Amino acid sequence: MLQPLGALTVRACVDDDVPRLAEIFREAVAVIGPSDYSATQVQAWLARVPSADVLAGRLGDGRKVWVLSDARRCAFAFADLEADGHIDLLYASPAIAGTGAVARLLAHLEAAARAAGMECLHVEASAAARRFFLKQGFAVLHRRTFEIGGVEIFNFAMEKRL
Repeated sequence: MLQPLGALTVRACVDDDVPRLAEIFREAVAVIGPSDYSATQVQAWLARVPSADVLAGRLGDGRKVWVLSDARRCAFAFADLEADGHIDLLYASPAIAGTGAVARLLAHLEAAARAAGMECLHVEASAAARRFFLKQGFAVLHRRTFEIGGVEIFNFAMEKRL
């Protein structure tokens, strides 16, 4: 696992970041997921983690994407913002989870949302992400239960008024 070197800064995502972002996505699910989800649920979730090519297509649809990276431009977290205020993806490497660094990434996203005239952000957060978003002023609207590959899993619909 990569270890962060020095200060982490927020910057716009570039195409060369995408393979690392796919790794971060997979690492976060595999390492952080088991604290709140069963092994079966984590395996179902991992089966849905996109490849770098699929993720590139998803991130290239016009949404804004930011990366938290070190001086070497190595990514440790990423987040996106869709035009309607939806945060579809916010994933952090387990190497920085719980350090407070990701809060800076979200603050940057919120500032961009306000600058774009958005009045509300919304997200479907995992159990671990729920705890993070609550600390950042989001409110839980309701718990969502759904299936991935026949396995029942849950997350939380959340929002924050700007």
